[in-house]
Parts: sequence; C-alpha cells; structure tokens
Amino acid sequence: MTNFKMIESWALHAYVDGELDATERAGVEKLLADDNAARQLVDAYRRQKEAIKQAYDGVLSEPVPPSLRATLAARGTWKDRPYFHMAAAIALLLFGGLAGWFAARDTVGIEARSIATNALTAHAIYAAEVKHPVEVLAADRNHLQSWLSKRVGVAFAIPDLTEEGYTLLGGRLLTSTDRPAAQLMYEDANKRRITIFLAATSEKSESALRVETRGPLIACYWLDGKLAFAMAGDMAREPMMALARIVYDKFES
Repeated sequence: MTNFKMIESWALHAYVDGELDATERAGVEKLLADDNAARQLVDAYRRQKEAIKQAYDGVLSEPVPPSLRATLAARGTWKDRPYFHMAAAIALLLFGGLAGWFAARDTVGIEARSIATNALTAHAIYAAEVKHPVEVLAADRNHLQSWLSKRVGVAFAIPDLTEEGYTLLGGRLLTSTDRPAAQLMYEDANKRRITIFLAATSEKSESALRVETRGPLIACYWLDGKLAFAMAGDMAREPMMALARIVYDKFES
C-alpha cells in the first residue's frame, strides 16, 4: 500500500514536458518517490514523447517539395486536391496507432478512469431518487456488506462517516464495464448525498488519487490492491478531496 497522495494526470504531463516551476516540480518529485504507479505513468509519457519525436522530427525538418509548394499556392477546392484525403487518412492511422499503443500500456490509468466515469453516471441516476435511492437499506447493514462483498468478489467493510456528518442510507449492486460493482450512498443533515462506488480490479494495482468532473459533479478515484474506488457528489473540489482522504483511510483500516 502506498501512502495516500494526490497526483493528477495533467501534473504528470506538465512534469514530463518541463512546464512546472521549481517548487511544483519538487512537490511532484516528492510524491513520485513513494508512488510506483505514478512513476510508471511518467515513464510511459516520456516514452510517448520520445517515440513521437523520433517518428516525426525527421519529417518535419524535410523541405517541402517544389511541386507540393506550387499546389498549395494554387487556388482550388478539396476536390481539386484528392491527395489531401490520403494524407489525412494516413495521419489518422499513424496517430491512432500510437494512441492505442500507449493506451494499452496505461492500464492502471484507464481502469481507474473507467471507475470514475461509471461512478459519476451511477451517482447522477440514483442520488436523485426520492423513494428508492438504494436497493438495501442501512438498517440491514450486515447483510448489505456481506452481499455486496460476495458479489464484487472482494471483502470490504462499509465505512462509517457519521463523524464527517454523513449517514449511510444503504447500497445497491451495479455493474462496472464487465464486472459487478457496489454503490454505497450517504446523506448529510441538509439532504446532500455522496456515493462510494467500488469494483474489483483486473489485477492488483495501486494508484494515487485522481479527480474527474462532469458538470457540477466531481469524483475522486483511486486503485487500492484488489479494489477500485470512486467517491462522487455535487461538491466543491477541496472539500470533496478532503473527504476522499478520510474515506481512503477508513477503507485502509
């Protein structure tokens, strides 16, 4: 288990591209020292940058052929220049191939982001329910915990968030891509709801906390061992991340 920390993908890209100032760079490097998954992402981004450089630097430095310069200078429509269609198709194939190659190597990031997407969708659907927000009520907490643990395939304990001002309403069984998932729903004194979405991972993985937004909704998500987690709600970024720290610790204990 790594120490809890937050490294968003944009910060890792900016780190690789040298766009951070000295203070920001030092902060990212400090977090990277303890986060193997984030280091793997940085390595993947560096390989991607180098592969693109090697693939296209030579082409970009080549002079434009005189015949092509003449054609570009001439007026005409796309129909007058059919080779542009071929060039565009080739470019799409090249960049599409590169994107697929690197995406296949960022399985941790892809799986975690999938959890966030599913969590936001599930929250938008069920948190608005008045009469049936959950499938099993909190009054049957023990059954809910054992049932969802069995269906997800990994045992977990439902966290108690009463000290944080949230009461468990209950939970339900859902799906996340190709596997069962659980959604736990909580509500505060003002009837504001948050949900915790979790599913088994394809392999044992760990990742730093990341953030995904969709309109007013925000999800904090991470991978931890055999489970992927995402906490979603209609909340400002800072309080949501602070609450996510607490939820992370409760699942850890």
